[in-house]
Amino acid sequence: MNLALINPKVWLELALAALVVGVCWWGYSAIYARGAESVQVRWDAERQDQAEQSAKIAANALATTTALAATIENQRSDFHAQTATLNATVANAVIGLRNRPARDSSGGVPINPATGAASGATGADLLRQDGEFLVRESARADRLRLQLVQCQAQYSAAREALSR
Repeated sequence: MNLALINPKVWLELALAALVVGVCWWGYSAIYARGAESVQVRWDAERQDQAEQSAKIAANALATTTALAATIENQRSDFHAQTATLNATVANAVIGLRNRPARDSSGGVPINPATGAASGATGADLLRQDGEFLVRESARADRLRLQLVQCQAQYSAAREALSR
């Protein structure tokens, strides 16, 4: 086929169609690039905002954790001081019970020959072993109470810190 035989109007129409297609392709590419750039800028800004918010949240969490740890450490040192005081009181009470009469070698309760009553039946006649048992048992209960108070204080501090 000989291309020279094609009508010049056809050549003109083909050139015009090619020009329109080229302009449309260039316009679409430019608009697409601007749109993609706009979306990327918006996405980068959102990511930056999210990063800043995450940094603020992390800083607040660190501050809260640090304050909570300091509060709990203060409570723990108070607990240890109260426990030490309790242990000293128990030791003094046990030492004070050493002057009381002890059970006899068979483990039975001594009988007072003057009255015929068993020793240890009243608080005034409490035997050494019985008194020591009661002192240690009350100390154990006090330790449990102190632990409960410490646990409740730590829980309250944590609840307050997390509710802010």
